[in-house]
Amino acid sequence: MPHAVPRRATPPLFALILLIAFLASTAPAFAQGWTCESSAVAATLGPSPRIEPITANKDASSCKVESAGGNAPASPLPITGSLLSATTDLQPPTGSAAAQTATASAGLGELRIAGLPIPIPPPDLSGLPGSQEIPGVGTIDIRAAVQSLLPTFNGDLVNLRALRAEATGRCVGGAPQLTGTSSVLGVTVHGTELPVDRITSRTINVVDSTSIDPSNLSPAALGVPGADITVLQPVLDALPTISVPAAAATVRVEPGRKIEGGGRLTQHALDVTITLGGQNVLDLTVGEATVGAAQVNCGGVADLALQCTSRRIVLIDVLRSKGKVRLLGAANRRFAGRRVRIRFTATGKTVARPRVRTSGLFTATARLPRAKLRATNRARYIAQIGKQKSLRLKLVRRMLVSGTSVKGRRVTVAGRIVRPLGAPVQQVIVKRRLSCGRYRVVKRFTPPASGRFRVTLAGPPSRQAAVYRLQTRVRKFVSNPKTFPTFTLPRYVDLAQ
Repeated sequence: MPHAVPRRATPPLFALILLIAFLASTAPAFAQGWTCESSAVAATLGPSPRIEPITANKDASSCKVESAGGNAPASPLPITGSLLSATTDLQPPTGSAAAQTATASAGLGELRIAGLPIPIPPPDLSGLPGSQEIPGVGTIDIRAAVQSLLPTFNGDLVNLRALRAEATGRCVGGAPQLTGTSSVLGVTVHGTELPVDRITSRTINVVDSTSIDPSNLSPAALGVPGADITVLQPVLDALPTISVPAAAATVRVEPGRKIEGGGRLTQHALDVTITLGGQNVLDLTVGEATVGAAQVNCGGVADLALQCTSRRIVLIDVLRSKGKVRLLGAANRRFAGRRVRIRFTATGKTVARPRVRTSGLFTATARLPRAKLRATNRARYIAQIGKQKSLRLKLVRRMLVSGTSVKGRRVTVAGRIVRPLGAPVQQVIVKRRLSCGRYRVVKRFTPPASGRFRVTLAGPPSRQAAVYRLQTRVRKFVSNPKTFPTFTLPRYVDLAQ
């Protein structure tokens, strides 16, 4: 029901990090834990499908202990390697995700790619004679003979030494912390040693320029070994010399690449790409380690705000402060970096577009609505990302919490009831909820006539999270003794911090 506010109340700064309003809902959310996976090497050679021979926990829905390793044989592809390994780990294996550490690591001792045929762009041979029968000699194909003499590249292409990538996920300060490290000892491409501490791009000649003189073709080259080609020599002498230009490949080496987004971090030890004439020759990733925390509940502000609701975005608090409307909310961390649309429901207009931080929180300020509107039930705000929407929060309320503090296992809540109070002044009932269970009354007290209160409560029986909510009854008008119920927004206290 609407509550009239006879005079303006300006609460202090609302964005308390550890002690925070928590939107509750009856629908529980399904909470998953850490994810992790790793791969020793992944390679695409020319048009061939990508190969990834040694992996751990690949594409699994949850992190677990797993390992794989071995050496890379020379067949069926021209890749040889030693000490290839991929591991994942979760410690302790069971229990709260907030107390676990997820790790993934991958790497190798040495990797060599040799004998890889590189497609050298051929010169124009259309002016040369094709297959034909020469009396006394046999069937010859001058064009094919010249084609067989064109240079190809079959040397050592890549040599890598001692590479490793590692990614780690753990809860720090109530929020997931994802970190990655990598190391590379040495990188050699086509005999050239490249730096291992920065991105490097090089152009290397895989074939030097040369020429082929058809007049020098031998009987063996023409496919008629031992034949007398004297009758054919004038024809060969009349053919032009074929010029073969140099062929250059572009090599790009990137050590220590990190890929972050969607609550995941992927750490690479080394990425190597080689292209020639716009075509892929080699796309190689060595040492790939990934950890994910998109569904990890660390007990932080955003996690706690979403813990007992199926919604993926909530508005935690909406307050008037210093002539502005200040808004605080939380979203699933997979939305980190995305913009939130906050609308004033009375007009439907978007009043703020904050960005979700890596912690899952977002904050914004908006202009106060018109004076005639701001104290009514229509003055509400809603947050939205795509199809995900929060509940609507009312701007003006009769019971406000201005601060919450924790000392040991004692919880202190300070706030104000906006007058007129009941006559006589009505008791305040303090309720506590543990996890996603029911609220239970933990204290009753009578506030002073000013409406300002400060109450200290015993914390939960164990060091865990708890939600507190206060309620009382107030008058709508001074002249009318009838009272109506009013409530604070839920306040969350995490005694484990």
